[in-house]
Amino acid sequence: MTQYVTYGDQMVVEVTLRGTMDVNANRYFLVLASRSDYKIPLPPPDNITYEFIEPGTEPRLGSSVEYYTGFYASWEGYCVAEPAGYFLVDGPFSQGVSVTRESLSNIGEASTTMRFNFRLSQIFGTSIPATIYFDFVSVPWPNSQPRLAADHLTSTNAYISKVAGSTNPVTDDANDSLDASVDILKCTVTIQ
Repeated sequence: MTQYVTYGDQMVVEVTLRGTMDVNANRYFLVLASRSDYKIPLPPPDNITYEFIEPGTEPRLGSSVEYYTGFYASWEGYCVAEPAGYFLVDGPFSQGVSVTRESLSNIGEASTTMRFNFRLSQIFGTSIPATIYFDFVSVPWPNSQPRLAADHLTSTNAYISKVAGSTNPVTDDANDSLDASVDILKCTVTIQ
């Protein structure tokens, strides 16, 4: 008898912060990749050279070329939470090519939990990889200062199978030196 495996196309991501989310002062990014060696600008002290900004944004630190070759080229896409709502942006990302945001939902009432819900095909098209790698990053968003990441998932198991029913809860230690609105405590990813 042949066993059939059901693959999901819906990804639900629920993130818990130590404090209430604040999209006016911060941005929150969910980065998705099809390979384990993808790169993101890490929080200090591991990185003080690169900002965590979106493709197409002019950096205050480093050159645009460094962002595309060092980071964006390894991403399949990302989701962002900002004052206008939750948005999804699919790649690939190339310098000089505009990105298009797709609205996922409104922000709603601010709480300690945020939720991203989207179809995997919106990021990966028809070639959804067997394993999906992810990271969640919180970034303070000052008007005239570099936008360095504050926190991200430091776990080595931030990946999930595309098999329907897969769930991966990734915990992150509380960091009292961070503002509670950027301190990530948990990220649970489920494939439906």
